[in-house]
Amino acid sequence: MKIAVTGANGFVARNLIALLLEDTGPRDIRALVRDPRTALRELPAADLDIVTADVTRPDTLRGAFDGCELVVHTVAVPTERKAAFEAVNVRGTEHVVAEALRAGVRRIVHLSAIGADPESPFPFLCSKGKGERAVTGSGIDHVALRPSILFGKGDDFFPKLGFTLHFPVVPVPGDGSARFQPLHVADLALVLRAALQGSMTGVFEIGGPEVVTYDELLTETMRGYRKRRPRLHLPVPLMKPAAVAMGLVMSDPPVTVAQLDLLKVDNVPARNGIEQVFGISPRPFRGGLAYLAA
Repeated sequence: MKIAVTGANGFVARNLIALLLEDTGPRDIRALVRDPRTALRELPAADLDIVTADVTRPDTLRGAFDGCELVVHTVAVPTERKAAFEAVNVRGTEHVVAEALRAGVRRIVHLSAIGADPESPFPFLCSKGKGERAVTGSGIDHVALRPSILFGKGDDFFPKLGFTLHFPVVPVPGDGSARFQPLHVADLALVLRAALQGSMTGVFEIGGPEVVTYDELLTETMRGYRKRRPRLHLPVPLMKPAAVAMGLVMSDPPVTVAQLDLLKVDNVPARNGIEQVFGISPRPFRGGLAYLAA
């Protein structure tokens, strides 16, 4: 049974591939990557079936899923620094679905986001909602997963939060009460494998065992880096000029104006399906960021 994974050298996909290799032959895993030279440095060391493809260019996807029964689609952009939401999160997903239909793929597992909604006023969540709709309306057997924020070695979120520790006083947006339910990437990989192997169909929100606030995320980040800093809560509008300025001088700023706006939306599953649906007991978040100091 051949499995195709888009964005194969990304944070989530490479953890999934490492897990799949425990009971799947490497040639039965088709790793779709945009730049094979970079991918080879990031993918698990195995004789994977590597295919060069760009989801924004449907011509490069032609034939990418031939012979595959299962597809995992992980490609997305969280900001528009390097690519547009519409091009990647919406049309890119539509291109993947179209090629899966042409190739006769039996099942798609799609990585969506909590709050995904085609009618969302937030551009990122709107784009994820439209991409998710392309999957759920495809007629292909599917699972769409909406995880909370992820942690684990190689994550993007917590090192960026750790950037604020360079300041003598750490600025905190708003009252710090925005809620999250962090999920370890290895547990997400287990869920993805269960979704590939199971018979469940639909959209499922998943998170770790603990609901925490932004302030608590910051506390754990300090613990992970073994640093302590005083913090100052600031109204979000006062933080936006700094976010704009960092975007002008940094190629990958720690926060964008759009991400500050997203703090209005709790990143917590309405109904956490990780144990009931997928049979996975997620590991705790608190004390789980020691890798940041490595």
